[in-house]
Amino acid sequence: MKYGVLMHTTTMNLGDDIQSYASAQFLPHMDYVVERENIDSFQSEDNEPVGVIMSAWWMWQKWNWPPAECIVPKLVSMHMNNYTIYRKASPIQDEWLQGIGGDFFRANGPVGCRDQTTLDFFTERGFECYFSGCITLTLPKQKKTPDAGTYVCLVDLKPELEKAAREWLKGSGLEIRVLTHHCDYRKSDATMEERLQRVEDLLTQYQNARFVVTRRLHVSLPCLAMETPVLAIVNMKDPGNTSRWAPYYSWVHNIADEDFISGNIDFDYNNPPANKQEHIKTRNALIESIQQFINETKDNTLPISQIKKTSYTEEEARRWQNELMHWTLDRWLHMNRGLLDERNKYKKKASAAEAKLRAKQDEQEILFKDWAKSFIKRWKKG
Repeated sequence: MKYGVLMHTTTMNLGDDIQSYASAQFLPHMDYVVERENIDSFQSEDNEPVGVIMSAWWMWQKWNWPPAECIVPKLVSMHMNNYTIYRKASPIQDEWLQGIGGDFFRANGPVGCRDQTTLDFFTERGFECYFSGCITLTLPKQKKTPDAGTYVCLVDLKPELEKAAREWLKGSGLEIRVLTHHCDYRKSDATMEERLQRVEDLLTQYQNARFVVTRRLHVSLPCLAMETPVLAIVNMKDPGNTSRWAPYYSWVHNIADEDFISGNIDFDYNNPPANKQEHIKTRNALIESIQQFINETKDNTLPISQIKKTSYTEEEARRWQNELMHWTLDRWLHMNRGLLDERNKYKKKASAAEAKLRAKQDEQEILFKDWAKSFIKRWKKG
């Protein structure tokens, strides 16, 4: 069996590459890079089977589904992009789960979900699923460096939080390292090896920090895995955070933004508390599940036609996909026509209101001029 590393090649968030790094550690060898957003058009040599750990934030482009026929998937640590459902930002919501799109999950399930929101999403639609946890919980410890324990990492804190952190750490004697997961690989020619090495260098910094303060999920979970004390500052009133952080927020030492800014911080920077241990059971189960997948597939020499679990053909999948794309575009155009009509209606109302306001202003201006003339006449007469 050949194996592919799932990557978001144009990512702007190193968290995506950290997940790729975590997946890569399990593979006996890395033969392909599989682009997350083009997994439907992936091609292996002679359509040979390619094992892929499907850990990622999925369905930004909801018609690039299902994956190519040659993909042999391990459905773990999957997060579904539900922004379009909760915020009604797109005409396509769960239609990609109907027909062949859903057949893929039914054939290759159960679906290992990264978070509670994704678990609820699949459960509500009748799919066999379970909470697998995030693959970054399986990261190994990194090498020790001579500066271990002499610094603290502040990762992607908002300016007001970073200011509060610097004030809090005054007198601690710790070096403050401000780090970020922001990146831009949209026009980069960095190789997979270079990108994964960048991840390893970053994880090594987290490993050797006295502790880490962050708002990032894919900083907090790697710190749990590497046993580096971490303090998460996350606004859980934001649905975007809630959908990804449950249940992890209670697994780490955490604090609300306003408490951190006010200095109400129950976290000793001289003796940072060890991380909680709620993740251990999930970590161990996830490692065992992925290793079982590798053991079951590594010696395979059969063609994809004999090992794939779906019954549809590649041609049928692409025809279904094409129909979904057409449906989406038609629906989108229909919605846009309605929005355009509504905009024009309000535009007419606004124009009428502006005209009425101008007329009123002109009337008042005339009345004022008449009053001013009358006043001047009376004043001149004494």
